[in-house]
Amino acid sequence: MFWPVLATVAIIYVCNATLAMRQMRNFSTTYTLLRKRGKVAIGKQKNALSRGAIVMFLLDDRDRVVAGRRMNGITVLARFRDFPVFDGLPLEEIDPAYVRTDRVTRRAIANARDNFLTALAGEIPVEPPTPLMKVINRVDAKVGHTRERPAADTRHVVRRRGLTAVD
Repeated sequence: MFWPVLATVAIIYVCNATLAMRQMRNFSTTYTLLRKRGKVAIGKQKNALSRGAIVMFLLDDRDRVVAGRRMNGITVLARFRDFPVFDGLPLEEIDPAYVRTDRVTRRAIANARDNFLTALAGEIPVEPPTPLMKVINRVDAKVGHTRERPAADTRHVVRRRGLTAVD
């Protein structure tokens, strides 16, 4: 009884890993194709047991959306699809509240806009909390613990492709 169960778990794991690699390749291909044409703003919303979403917007020289792509779903079978809702609009003026789509996609759109505005200001966008960190933060809030922050005089320099940020 042990070996059939172990073999089944191994087969499921290999299938999941294979599909996850295909999904990562789809992300990489989509990003590369958009990046060759101009600037790309990316937003994401991750959830542990429900749908997640990633949106990419190709921007022109005036920061208007030329093309949009979105991936949303709960499984590794999700792929990028066209998302032309915002084509022609300036990314700064996009308000996801007025789009007829699910809440997760609206949050990913807001994250893409905020990431773009943060990078435009010369800063590095903050990574949204992972599902595990969301749970830990909720538990800490209920228990009353607070995390200690590093001293204000600590400086951290990050360099990425021509952008420099000092914390």
